Amino acid sequence: MPGDGRHIEEVVLSREGVLRAIVREPQTKRELTETVSSSRSTVDRAIRELLDAGLVRQAGGEYEATMAAECALDAVGAFHDRMRTVSDAVAALGHLPPDTPFDPVFLDGAEVQVTTPTMPDGVVERLFESIEDASHVRGIAPVVLSGHLQSFYDAAKEGEARIEMLIDGDVLDRMVASPSTRDILAAQLRDEQVSISRVDVPFSFGVWITEEEAGVVVYSDTGVRGIIVNDTDEAYAWAEQWFDDLSAAATALTVDGVANAGDE
Repeated sequence: MPGDGRHIEEVVLSREGVLRAIVREPQTKRELTETVSSSRSTVDRAIRELLDAGLVRQAGGEYEATMAAECALDAVGAFHDRMRTVSDAVAALGHLPPDTPFDPVFLDGAEVQVTTPTMPDGVVERLFESIEDASHVRGIAPVVLSGHLQSFYDAAKEGEARIEMLIDGDVLDRMVASPSTRDILAAQLRDEQVSISRVDVPFSFGVWITEEEAGVVVYSDTGVRGIIVNDTDEAYAWAEQWFDDLSAAATALTVDGVANAGDE
C-alpha cells in the first residue's frame, strides 16, 4: 500500500533489479524478462508489487517509474553504501565496547583502513598523511603509543601546524613517570605552538581533526587496529563537539609541571 514506509522498503529491496530496469527506461513485461533474466511469472509478481507500492505505473503496454521510485532507489543506494562501510569497519569497530559513544554518522561517506599482517603500520601512515599538510591539528588520545609519540609531532610540524592535544590523565601519568616519554613531552611543550592538556577521556578510541577532515583511531591490545576518516560536515561536527566538550574540562600541562613530576 502506498504510504506504508516499511512495505515500500520491503518491495524496493526485494524487487530492486526490476525497479532499476524500469527507472532506466520504460519497458514491457516481455522486455523486462530479458533485461533482468527472470521468468515471466517472477516479473509479473514484481510488477504487481511495484504497482501496489506506487513505485511504477502503466503507460500503454509499458511500465514506467514514478518519482517515488527514483527517491526510493536513492535511499536504498545510500543504505548499501553505509552497509559497505560498516562491513569495511567491522574488523576495527569490533574492538570497541557496545556502549561506546561512537556516532554512526561518522561512517557515512567514510574511508576505512584496517591493519593487515603484511602492512601493520599502513593505517598509521594514513593518519600522518592527514596531518602533514595541516596548519591546525587537534587530537583526543585515550592511549598513547610511545613509538608514535615523536612521529606524530614530526608529521604535524611538516606544515608547521599548531597542535592541541587532549590526553587521558592516567596515560599522562604513565608518560611522565617514564624518563623517555617525559623528555619528549617536555621538548614538545617548549614549542609555543603546542598545547597538551590532561582530561578524563570517556571512550577508548582516538580522534584527530584537521582543517580538511576528522579521523577516529581504533586500538587493539597490540596497537592500532584501524582508522576511519571522514570529511562530511556531520562527521566533522561530531568530532569537533567532543573536542570542545573535553577541552572545557581539561587542564593544560606546563614544562615545569612535567619536569617537577619527574623529580618526585
